[in-house]
Amino acid sequence: METYYSILEVPESATSEEIKHAYRLLLQVWHPDRFHHSPVLLAKAEKKTREINAAFNTLSNPSLKQRYDEGRSTSHAGKAPPKPKPSRAEARTVPCPNAACNSILRVTAKTIGIVTCPSCRTTFRYDPERDDKWDINLPEDTKNFTSAQMAMLAIAVIFALVVVWTFTGKSKIIVSNKPAHTHTDEQETLPKSEPFAFNEDERVVHTAAVRDTAETHHEHLDRLEPMQRQMAQALGRAPSSPSDIISDVDRQQLKRLASQGSPWAQTQLGQLYANGRGVPQDYATARGWYEKAAAQSHAGAQAQLGQLYANGLGVPQDYTKARQWWEQAALQGNALAQFNLGQLYVYGRGVPQHYATARGWYEKAAAQGHAWAQAQLGQLYANGRGVPQDYATARGWYEKAAAQGNTWAQAQLALL
Repeated sequence: METYYSILEVPESATSEEIKHAYRLLLQVWHPDRFHHSPVLLAKAEKKTREINAAFNTLSNPSLKQRYDEGRSTSHAGKAPPKPKPSRAEARTVPCPNAACNSILRVTAKTIGIVTCPSCRTTFRYDPERDDKWDINLPEDTKNFTSAQMAMLAIAVIFALVVVWTFTGKSKIIVSNKPAHTHTDEQETLPKSEPFAFNEDERVVHTAAVRDTAETHHEHLDRLEPMQRQMAQALGRAPSSPSDIISDVDRQQLKRLASQGSPWAQTQLGQLYANGRGVPQDYATARGWYEKAAAQSHAGAQAQLGQLYANGLGVPQDYTKARQWWEQAALQGNALAQFNLGQLYVYGRGVPQHYATARGWYEKAAAQGHAWAQAQLGQLYANGRGVPQDYATARGWYEKAAAQGNTWAQAQLALL
């Protein structure tokens, strides 16, 4: 049976320091950021991380740990070993099988015999080998139900249940005369996820989020508004599900707008091909559409081009080109590009490692509510990189990221 101790891979006698050390090691091994390339492994890592966090939160708290240990002791105590069979010459005590009698009888375990309780006069047959009592005969004045009465009672209960179900069955089927509910734009949008911080031994990998620009297309607004909101939030980390795929009509309209030179539509088409949403996944085609939009200074397309070069998707991996595209997008206020630039400077990818510069880009993205930028700022202050070490400031940034559901920031708060 899996316990919090087995999850953290520590003995029950482990000290608080040993528990904290095991927690940190397991968090590094199962950190979801390391498995972002595989949705299956990512889901498993996220599940394992939740188990590790739950185990650590309990075992690191003395009062919770004590209650947990007591609960385990109680559960173990409930599983007592089977009683040894008595020898044939051994006398033992047997409780009277009559529920209304509390007498304890002393029976010699030699042979199967008839035993009569001296208090209530109940007789029963006792087998010392099986330790079973059967053929119970209660005295006439203590019998509550005969076998026939019990059978009649069971039939009556079944009949009552049938009657209740018959008269209430119609209420279980609700027929509404109202028209079918129309999904709102918010219900049609795809689930969001955040870009993630990579470890020093990993590539710069994160999910893509394209911001909708102020550009509008009045002649197509009514028909394209739901589709635009969908595509603006499409992140493409996992394979498409039927609910994620836009309709053929919307896709054709998007292609027509892109062919007419709309940078927004060109960027969205790039997203479709990059993530395989409704079309075969094709990074080369995605890059082509991104480049058309980026040539018109579309910040979202520039950020996506930087992503392709950073990950080597459809192009040779090139951090220098990734930085160039991200800088163009970041100067236009794209929070994702600003965060990615901070990542490059923290880990020295295509640029000299420089924590102060990284902090500057993180702060720009964090000011726009970027959860991972806030979490990375907390790490810089906690480790004193590029800034004086300041746990209070680190906690403040971690709390902002954690409030947005960033599990990594939540884990760091537990360690402060």
